[in-house]
Amino acid sequence: MFNQKNSRFMKTLCTLLFLCLTLTGQVLAQEEAEKPKPKKGTRNHFNIDLGINNVLQDGEFPNDNDALYAVKPWGSWYVALKSVNDTYISGPLHLKWGPEVNWYNFKFENEDVRLAKDNGQVVFSEANDVESQKSKLTAAFLGFSAVPMLQFGDREHNHKRYCNDWVDLDMHGHDGTFRIGAGGYVGYKMASYTKTVSEVDGDKKKDKDKGGYYLNSLRYGVRLQMGFKDVDVFFNYDLNPLFAEDRGPELNAFSFGVVL
Repeated sequence: MFNQKNSRFMKTLCTLLFLCLTLTGQVLAQEEAEKPKPKKGTRNHFNIDLGINNVLQDGEFPNDNDALYAVKPWGSWYVALKSVNDTYISGPLHLKWGPEVNWYNFKFENEDVRLAKDNGQVVFSEANDVESQKSKLTAAFLGFSAVPMLQFGDREHNHKRYCNDWVDLDMHGHDGTFRIGAGGYVGYKMASYTKTVSEVDGDKKKDKDKGGYYLNSLRYGVRLQMGFKDVDVFFNYDLNPLFAEDRGPELNAFSFGVVL
């Protein structure tokens, strides 16, 4: 009798367990089917690179040799306005690419520095007859960059990352994950000029002189970028010299800062 009752109980229990597993499987399958599938593609957002720039000569700062072209880091702002396309490749791999407009602003350590062109070269000299307050060289470039990025985060967040619903992302495309990547950029010079500020008879005088100053028309280099949550930082290094060959000091420009 005990064995017969036990057998009936086990059969009933197995039946109920089977039914529970079947219903649970159906519910899970339905939920999985209702989830939006990851969508490969490209989305676009607007970024601003804001940082400082400087130059290196043979791997050293010109400041160490008191060169006239030594740059003052604070006040030598680097700004880039970027239209960034974020293309999902596979897994954690993305490609961030797109056009940009950027500006180098080299604020010289010596406020008396003046630039001129003489005999096919750019010449740095000092103006000792005025009370100078600022001297800088500015160059604007139209460029293009491409940076493969690895983005890591929780599965649920990454799942939302490539669906039609983008509302969980901020306006700069940050998705709350850790990101790191390296790539390159190229740019073509659109304009350049020098600007000096001095005091004459108690009045402030500003002089702006447009000119090429034998700056290289083309610039290209490598870019490192990494971020976490809503903060990204970047580092750019120009592989080619700032000035054309044999036209000026052999300087390589670099910049670093934050992505806004």
